Amino acid sequence: MMNTPAKQNLIKRRIIYVDASVQKWLLVALVILEIMLISGALWLLYVQMITTIEANLYRAHSVGKPNIYPLLKVALIGLGGLLAINMVVLWIADRLWARHLASIFKPLMAMVNKVEMLDFSADAPATKSHEAVNLAHTWRNTERQRLLNLRAAINQLEMPSETPSTAQHEHMRTTLEAICKLLP
Repeated sequence: MMNTPAKQNLIKRRIIYVDASVQKWLLVALVILEIMLISGALWLLYVQMITTIEANLYRAHSVGKPNIYPLLKVALIGLGGLLAINMVVLWIADRLWARHLASIFKPLMAMVNKVEMLDFSADAPATKSHEAVNLAHTWRNTERQRLLNLRAAINQLEMPSETPSTAQHEHMRTTLEAICKLLP
């Protein structure tokens, strides 16, 4: 007879794609960078606009159109620069995020591989603590203890003599009940 877990004991899993400790600092860095980039682009446009206005301000009777192409050129260079710098920053953020995920998945996958091999020996301490790794360590420690208790209960079983006494029969029954409670 196997024990079935009660409905209320089932763990409801949610997919969480946010790691606030890392993403907070990436967001702060991105906002600071964007403020600096936009401020620099606006300053370049301001300087070019002042230059264009100074070049055309005192022309009372100009035959040609004012030359605003340098202003457009600076605007396009500024937008291109913003785009290029943002692409580089996004690539760097992606590499940082990938390294962070690898630092979580490497010990987690090592634990999964050990579980696949039914190896519940002690784990090496994780270099970087994370909630998912801590939960996996807790689960493995719980399973390790459950299996040790199961081993101890099985070791308590004795081979009965040809005609077991009532005390031996009762001892075997209670030991088997304890084993059934330890099985999933």
